[in-house]
Amino acid sequence: MQKLKKVLKIAGIVLGVLLLIWGIDLINTRRKIARGDLVKWEGQWYTKEQLYKKYPPQYIEVPAKNTPEEVYTRFREALLKNDIEAALDEMVIEKRETYRQAFADKAKFDAWVKRFPEIIKKDTENGNFSSYFYLNNSDSNDRISHPITYIKNSEGYWQIDSI
Repeated sequence: MQKLKKVLKIAGIVLGVLLLIWGIDLINTRRKIARGDLVKWEGQWYTKEQLYKKYPPQYIEVPAKNTPEEVYTRFREALLKNDIEAALDEMVIEKRETYRQAFADKAKFDAWVKRFPEIIKKDTENGNFSSYFYLNNSDSNDRISHPITYIKNSEGYWQIDSI
């Protein structure tokens, strides 16, 4: 009887220690997830280092083969000539259809294009991303700064992301 009590007492202590270790590990794991140290990707858990090793960053900075100013000039000239397809070629592929639909309203399109100045001003540049702005031509009462964002593609060509 006493041996049974001793065995149960030892088993209870061992079980308690195991539960305590399991609880601490669970809390520690939840903290790692909350901090972003553990990430679930495609059904598996990875540490930041493991994820970085398995899926390295895809950001590659390549030398520029044109400038945002050149892109804007070609874009503006194409629009002034009413060559919408040439203008859309200066934009990122993902946005072309959206802008094609926006350019379909002829009255709004003509009014919008007439306001484009010849020169744009640089705001910021960070690697493959750049931001410029323009003020409408002086004959307009609209003196608000209008942003233009550019993205450099993997071949090194700047393209308009939004205008």
